[in-house]
Amino acid sequence: MIIFFSGTGNSRAVARRLSRFLGDDVYEICGSRATAPGTAALPAFEGGEARRVVWVFPTYSWGVPPVVERFMINVPADEAFASAEHWMVTTCGDDMGREDGMFRNILRRRGWRPAAASFSVIMPNTYTLMKGFDVDSRAVAKHKLAEMPKTVEKIASMIYGRERATDMLVRGGFPWVKTRIVYPWFRRYEMSPKPFRYTAACTACGKCARSCPLDNIKMGASGPEWGADCALCLRCYHICPQHAVAYGSATDGKGQYLCPEN
Repeated sequence: MIIFFSGTGNSRAVARRLSRFLGDDVYEICGSRATAPGTAALPAFEGGEARRVVWVFPTYSWGVPPVVERFMINVPADEAFASAEHWMVTTCGDDMGREDGMFRNILRRRGWRPAAASFSVIMPNTYTLMKGFDVDSRAVAKHKLAEMPKTVEKIASMIYGRERATDMLVRGGFPWVKTRIVYPWFRRYEMSPKPFRYTAACTACGKCARSCPLDNIKMGASGPEWGADCALCLRCYHICPQHAVAYGSATDGKGQYLCPEN
């Protein structure tokens, strides 16, 4: 079973490719599954399906996305799921810090079997909400996307063979500081949806509202309105055909990206 959360499509592309290699069903964390994870249980393992759970999600400031952590902590799961092998595959623009340690702690809190192994897949950068952060150039994004299939194939082979590989964790510099200090600060102070707004370029097409994985955007009289239950995945920003979604002034002059594999 492959369970994924994705904003701009990078993690979805990796999850789907893993599914093709492993033959496992794909289950997306979205809608009521994400906003009220205690109300819908996970599907049972099929008769011939290996009892493994592969979690695929983007790296948020060198940590596990809060929406994924909330889902993992609250989703009902039977004994078979709890005793399954759990694997982590995270997509990141450059590095993932000590995110795997956070993932293991979440498993421990649930009383689930410890993580079999964790992996990271370098994908195009999507975060644009702070100074100094922007999408990659087309050339860099193209290169990362070209490298992704063979990385995912190697990961799938290792999961299938129940192997470990620490060289497939791109931690970057000062990983402990990033995950243990920067991530909590980011989560507390930099994840508010309040700065989201639409510009004069908005045509009220509603694409942002229809695409929001948490159903957090509603269309008002003249444009989108953001609620409080935001994953800060930036799908609304990147998917807007008019580039009319903004986050205060932080996104001024910055680019857009959506994974072309979706």
